[in-house]
Amino acid sequence: MTVSLTIENLSAHYGTTQVLKDLSISVAAGELVSLLGSSGCGKTTTLRLVAGFLQPTSGRIRLGDRDLTTLPAHARDIGLVFQNYALFPHLTVLDNVAFGLKQRGLSKPDRAKRAMAMLERVGLAPLADRL
Repeated sequence: MTVSLTIENLSAHYGTTQVLKDLSISVAAGELVSLLGSSGCGKTTTLRLVAGFLQPTSGRIRLGDRDLTTLPAHARDIGLVFQNYALFPHLTVLDNVAFGLKQRGLSKPDRAKRAMAMLERVGLAPLADRL
């Protein structure tokens, strides 16, 4: 399945402070995109909006033909890992990667298989058993 992420004229405010103004971007299926910029420019806000942790002031967020703009985070099928303190220190690397799959009720073998495939994809499979 080919799915793309489309952000159209996205704006967001924290109180009276405008953080994003009319951001538009399209990300094709399989495309890797990096958000770069100085502190406070809206990178994290954009990711939180896409994941559903924040609601935009205006604009649209679509995944393929599906409008995510007003969906709650748990209904979006999108994950977000924060830069700091995002991992469970008592879990292995593999278990951290598989955590979301466990929450969805996948069997332990299916979780392990899918999580290991992702670790292999990003070159971290040798660290799977490390805390």
